[in-house]
Amino acid sequence: MKILIVAATYPEIKSLVSSITGHGGNEEFSRRTIHYHQTDIDVVITGVGLMHTAYFMGKALANNTYDIALNFGIAGSFSKNISLGEVVRVVEERVADLGAEDGENFLDVIELQLLNPSQFPYNDGKLLHNTYDVDYGVSDLKRVKGISVNKVHGYQHSIDSVIQKYHPDVESMEGAAFFYSCLMEKVPCLQIRAISNYIEDRNKDTWNIPLAMKNLNSIALEIIQQLPQHISV
Repeated sequence: MKILIVAATYPEIKSLVSSITGHGGNEEFSRRTIHYHQTDIDVVITGVGLMHTAYFMGKALANNTYDIALNFGIAGSFSKNISLGEVVRVVEERVADLGAEDGENFLDVIELQLLNPSQFPYNDGKLLHNTYDVDYGVSDLKRVKGISVNKVHGYQHSIDSVIQKYHPDVESMEGAAFFYSCLMEKVPCLQIRAISNYIEDRNKDTWNIPLAMKNLNSIALEIIQQLPQHISV
């Protein structure tokens, strides 16, 4: 079995890497292959943002065939019904800031008629997951809708606008690029994120990144350990 693990930054999965390699994992890297039991795991650190993620995903998928790709990271939540530190599974993505300003309004690429909302891999303008929960041992995780942005929201007026437009649950800076790459190459994929903060007027004093990372890595390790039971090789 061959797995691709993708993260924007090394600290987000440092504990996972340490667990599957059996040592501290203090040395950062951009790409590394780890042999874990009967599994080959390529770990790719893309850097933050859609552009960096798209590049490194393209490079990885052009030269390798994977049984599944896993995107692990933290995210902000628009909903207080999701607890800080909670680990969720993103099953839908949109790019929420690609388009044009029209006075006080924002027109995305679909509204500008620059993107056909039904052209593969889009489904009504959305990028949808291509795996089933039960097949990969993540059925207990809450399924959420995500948006991906180049500029995270931290001002209530713009937060209200994006909620009204897309009705998202969570926000990241990489998820849509990950989904798009996997869907285009027909690679089964999971996007797993832990909530580090609520999306509101920016106040980092209310964030809990350590808790999010701790919980994310715990669930990520469980997924890695369970995958051989769910994938036929």
